[in-house]
Amino acid sequence: MKLESKTAVKIVALMALLFFLGGFLLSPLRVWDFLQISKQVAEISVFLVLLLSFFVVYRVVREVMEPLRRITEVAQRMAEGDLEQEIRISSRDEIGILAASLNNMARRLKENIDQITEERNKLAAILSSMDEGVLAIDRQGNIILINPVVEKLFRVTAEEAVGRNVIEVIRNYELERLIRKALEENIHQAVEMSFLMPDPRIFRVQLVPLRRGEEMAGFVVVLRDISELRRLEQMRSEFVANVSHELRTPLTSIRGFTETLLDGALEDPTVARHFLQIIHDEAERLTRLINDLLSLSALESRRREPNRKLLDWHRLVGEVVSMLAPLVQGKNLEVEVKVAEDLPPVPADRDMMGQMLINLLDNAIKYTPDGGKIKVAVWGEGDNLVLQVADTGIGIPPESLPRIFERFYRADKARSRELGGTGLGLAIVKHIVEAHGGRIEVESRVNGGTSFTVYLPPVAE
Repeated sequence: MKLESKTAVKIVALMALLFFLGGFLLSPLRVWDFLQISKQVAEISVFLVLLLSFFVVYRVVREVMEPLRRITEVAQRMAEGDLEQEIRISSRDEIGILAASLNNMARRLKENIDQITEERNKLAAILSSMDEGVLAIDRQGNIILINPVVEKLFRVTAEEAVGRNVIEVIRNYELERLIRKALEENIHQAVEMSFLMPDPRIFRVQLVPLRRGEEMAGFVVVLRDISELRRLEQMRSEFVANVSHELRTPLTSIRGFTETLLDGALEDPTVARHFLQIIHDEAERLTRLINDLLSLSALESRRREPNRKLLDWHRLVGEVVSMLAPLVQGKNLEVEVKVAEDLPPVPADRDMMGQMLINLLDNAIKYTPDGGKIKVAVWGEGDNLVLQVADTGIGIPPESLPRIFERFYRADKARSRELGGTGLGLAIVKHIVEAHGGRIEVESRVNGGTSFTVYLPPVAE
């Protein structure tokens, strides 16, 4: 561009010089005419210089503005998030350096964003896979982040929760007081508290300070549901208490009657025989209790796995009914047995199924008044095998139905102990059914009988 400008100036100067030399050489012309011609030459020269200058400026502006336009367009796209763009300018002047700097900045920015996105995805994956509820709050108690567990527990989405105060999302006075205390004292907090949501639950709540350098920026609240743990602890405590009570009762009877015999009752054969019969019955009760406890323990710990085989249900049901025939005859009960001919091929453990049938049928016999009726039926329902034991007994109160499969639970405690029940029979039945991947249902009406129905699938679910 500088070369073109110098050339134009030289051309104009040369033309002016030629005109002046021509004027001196044309002596016949008058001076005034020469001056007029010189003026015209000067005007033409100025016009040519302006024209050439405009052309040069146009070229210069075009060569400068076009790269700037491209830089501006690409910069706008980068600002909109499209960091894949690149400014293609090969010149080595200031504009080329600017374009290279912008390209380098875009690459580094994209690398940083990709790294941040990857870290965010890792954090989201970790939070999503956690069993605990996690939410982050700032110093004002406003929610910054929650994970899917909190969304599910409190039935709120992240979009609805973020930015709101934690008490607006989790309405719990104890939690609000704990968060306020943590924000004031800036210390780690860990307590257990109950929530109504809508079912009562117990959570282990931990508040850990969230720091940004040396400054405390808020807290991370971790909610761990320990409801099941506390329920199991309560069940274990009740189990120990029930076992102790169940063992103490027959042992107390055995000890009392033994002491009575040692104190002289042995001298009276009639009294001695009566007391010995009671001791024998209590020892039998202890044996049944211990056997049931061992069976239940083996089932619960999965030490006893089903040995699955196709069973002859006609034979199995017949053997169980024959085994309990003396009890049936003693109460003058009617037992009806119906086993379908074409049963679905459902493999099951013969010993477990026999124990299940004995417990269900024994339960029906105990709680059916004299002259009542018991029905045992086996049939197919699709691919499932269905077994049902129904009676016309005293029935079960509605409030007791949800708990009858619990260990040592008795709807009628006094009557159950009088009949020699351990309170473990139905718990064993339930574990046997679950070990086979099936389910058990119960229908009952007070003084209207009870029906237990077992559904066994072809394979364990």
